[in-house]
Amino acid sequence: MRKYLFMMVFAMIMLFPMTEVSAKDLPAHSNVSAKTYETSSDEQSDILDLGVIKVTSGLTKEQEVTFDKVRNISGEAKEGTLLVFKVYQDKDQEDKETYSQSVGASGLFSQLINLKEGKNYIEIRVEQNENQKVFLFEISRKKEEIKKELEEVKINNIFSEQEAKDIVLKSLLK
Repeated sequence: MRKYLFMMVFAMIMLFPMTEVSAKDLPAHSNVSAKTYETSSDEQSDILDLGVIKVTSGLTKEQEVTFDKVRNISGEAKEGTLLVFKVYQDKDQEDKETYSQSVGASGLFSQLINLKEGKNYIEIRVEQNENQKVFLFEISRKKEEIKKELEEVKINNIFSEQEAKDIVLKSLLK
């Protein structure tokens, strides 16, 4: 029996080869429109490539929600790159916290920033060889009470234990 099963699987593989097709494989005169996206491996799926720096953890998109009081933003940049992180809650940048660092020979950076409840704007200024770029992110920190409420939510089964046993027993007897 196993012999036939292996032969059938082998025949299926040989008769129905699977190939990966991408938008790059479409002929230029094709009437199919498709976009190509740069995909990365599973290990690099959380890397935020901003061109001049790569953020490997702490930020994955422009807007995020969290319950955490702090966030560690880390990544890669060229040696000598100056990074200035500003964290503030309103557009007037009142009550802002500023962190700065210069990237060393390893090409790695890591900055721990404090988050207050509500919207936190994180402005990252990158200075490389007299070129300057600014990136703005928003992390919304929710109240601790909301987290506790979510943790305490219980999902009740719609059946009682006896009803569930009866349903299973009836399905087995059919």
